Amino acid sequence: MNSYIIVSNRGPVSAKRSQNGQGIAVSRAGGGLASAISPLVHNDLAKWLFPISNDLEVEAFEAGTLTQGDSNLIPVPVPQGVHHAAYNEVSNKVLWYLLHGMFPLTRSPKFDTQFYLDWKNYSEFSELIATAIAKIAPEGTKVLLQDYHMFLVPNYLRKLRDDISISLFLHTPFSSASEFEVLPEEVRNQLLESISQVSNIGFHASRWRDNFHEVYLRFAPQLKVPNLHVNPLGTDIEDITSSANREVVTTERAKIAEIAAGRRIIARVDRMEPSKNILRGIDSVVELFRFYPHLMRSVIHIANCYPSREALDDYTSYAKEVEDKIEESNAYLKDLASRLGLVLPTDPIYKFTEDNFALSLALLQESDVLLVNPIRDGYNLVASEGPLINQRNGGLVLSKNAGIAEVIGDRANLVNPYDIRETALAMFSILDQSEQNRAIRYQDLVQELKQRNPAKWLQQQISWFE
Repeated sequence: MNSYIIVSNRGPVSAKRSQNGQGIAVSRAGGGLASAISPLVHNDLAKWLFPISNDLEVEAFEAGTLTQGDSNLIPVPVPQGVHHAAYNEVSNKVLWYLLHGMFPLTRSPKFDTQFYLDWKNYSEFSELIATAIAKIAPEGTKVLLQDYHMFLVPNYLRKLRDDISISLFLHTPFSSASEFEVLPEEVRNQLLESISQVSNIGFHASRWRDNFHEVYLRFAPQLKVPNLHVNPLGTDIEDITSSANREVVTTERAKIAEIAAGRRIIARVDRMEPSKNILRGIDSVVELFRFYPHLMRSVIHIANCYPSREALDDYTSYAKEVEDKIEESNAYLKDLASRLGLVLPTDPIYKFTEDNFALSLALLQESDVLLVNPIRDGYNLVASEGPLINQRNGGLVLSKNAGIAEVIGDRANLVNPYDIRETALAMFSILDQSEQNRAIRYQDLVQELKQRNPAKWLQQQISWFE
């Protein structure tokens, strides 16, 4: 029987202080990765290895309660300082911006002595993960590494075990060669040399695969190029539908309906991340209402933009910009409505900032237009989850720079994420459609999305080893 080890930076379990403050509550994670991997883990076909570093997770691990008795879950304790540097300072501040092509080059990156100290910790983190894999892997194991946090793991693992086969899947975009050039030569060479140790590497979209190949040809033509695959993830339909049918979601839908007060809803659900392009999304809604001010009586924009990576200054400052932008936009639109004699029941733009899954699902169900306009995204599951649970034959306005755009094509209104006017007109096009045409297009979109799911995505990765 083949043996597999899945390795990701975020595991399927997390620990929080109990509500009564007397103990530690352990919970299982949801999401596409968890739903894809869980059957393999539960059937003893795979182990899932992941780092832990926060005090509660380590405490639960040492008490034997973190994995809830599942011997196929392998937490790897990592010193907090090492994990902080590897995750926040290198993975999030450097590699994430690099792969998304989003460095504000007039200010960053800055590769000073502190960066090289952080890079040393990223290397140490990678060696710890590789050592843990080598320790538990039977001969001939297939290792499935997930995402850029694991870039240096293959180099260390190959030195420890030459009998192991390794694949890597990137859930992010991949930068162009000109963007990749920003890395110091020493760091760039280490990354590419390590990636060359994997036999297969997967991407959500062909454009990210092509960028990767361009980088290799330019900076590492002497290295063996791994087999390159395009393998979009998809949504676990049963899981998302079951979640959306819970009573708590029905309660949140009633809340949203009360806020909408009979108006159609332009919705967005996003983490407060710079790549999600929330600021331009708000500008596009303002542009829509500027073009067609009468719509303010019948349409409302409701956004749930919840906190993300609050340890990073870029993220907290971006969240503040979003808050300020919504306030300024509402002031402008209410003044415009007043000058035109339009009476509005509420602000034209309504925001939630809750990390509340039930609320997000309710908003996706109630949307007439779903706005997903990232600057660049590896895939974007919201653009898949939203239509699959929508109750209103809602349309999708989607950035051409989201990986899922290759899957959906013209079943959505594809837009340049930098083009405010185009995005506004794309939203109007959906709002202006007849109910019959909306229903036909919606069904076409849903049928396409149903062709993919996490189980197929994982099986495809497994097939790469055959």
